[in-house]
Amino acid sequence: MSLSNNECAESLIVNQKAIADAASLHLLQHKPEMTNWFGENSQEHWIEHFLDRVMELSESVAAGEPQIFSNHISWAKQAIASRNLDNDYLSATLESLRAGIQTALSPETVNPVINCFDKALDLNGSVEQAVWDSALDPRNTCDSVALDYIQAVISGNIWLGMQIVLDAVDEGLSIKDVFLRVLLPAQTEVGRLWHLNEVSVAEEHLLTSTTQRLMSVLAHRALRKPDRGHTVIAASVAGNAHDMGIRTIAYLMEFEGWRTIFLGADMPRSELPAAIKFYSADVVLLSIALSTQLRTLKRTVNEIREICGSDVKIMLGGQGLNNVPNLWKEIGGDGYSKSIEDAIEIADELVTTS
Repeated sequence: MSLSNNECAESLIVNQKAIADAASLHLLQHKPEMTNWFGENSQEHWIEHFLDRVMELSESVAAGEPQIFSNHISWAKQAIASRNLDNDYLSATLESLRAGIQTALSPETVNPVINCFDKALDLNGSVEQAVWDSALDPRNTCDSVALDYIQAVISGNIWLGMQIVLDAVDEGLSIKDVFLRVLLPAQTEVGRLWHLNEVSVAEEHLLTSTTQRLMSVLAHRALRKPDRGHTVIAASVAGNAHDMGIRTIAYLMEFEGWRTIFLGADMPRSELPAAIKFYSADVVLLSIALSTQLRTLKRTVNEIREICGSDVKIMLGGQGLNNVPNLWKEIGGDGYSKSIEDAIEIADELVTTS
């Protein structure tokens, strides 16, 4: 009897620790030079590494989409290249993960999982790896403001950085353009720099917290269109600590006349149905940053449907969905947007056609 994708994915989670232990042991036996990469606690670090990889693979298996795990491999390749590590590092860890899976899983589960794993590797090997060049061009006005803002903030000049952006508004740049063409590109750029090991986590966090403060200041300056009579709830699902994108959508929808209830990051799914009912929401926006949050998103959608029925429209988005077309339909969403500007238009369509 063949097992479903969800059953195979669940088996990966149940056996996550056993797979990680076996993979770590395999790696350190076959690549002893990697034993001391993390000092005295090297094996514990490798176990944590493989626990994360199993979680990523389980989401790929559950969705029946090898591309999801292939995307994680691409991300790892870029990180390795930017840190001048040996390319054999990734190959060795993937080989050990495969061995750990074969050791720990039952015969009826191992074949579908290995099949997904191997397809992900084939997909990754068949495409040229993207070069993460900066998307910001200093000759462009908005990009120039973004670059100056980044430079000021990560050097510790918070007020100067904020003033650079506020001055741009005073000189005629619209607040919507500041959100979409300055602040979000700045966040993307600092994320790119972190991935390339050119800024620290602390610097990335500093820019994020400053951007959140700046958005609040700008929101008080923004003009608002008349009340549309519709309410939207916006939240990042449980486990998603990233809310910059959905925060921006919430602000822009507020400017367009929506009553906006922004619940922020890491929102427990059990709390959402009550909030939807209390605020009489017409639309709920749910965001995931990583593919490892896909099952959480699915459970969240199911819980909303079970309690709220079809009274509320559910729109999905976030980086975790961007590379797998139409997955949002399988999850149960009423709509999906890959861009912030499209999100507002799609939300309008959802309430117009309901």
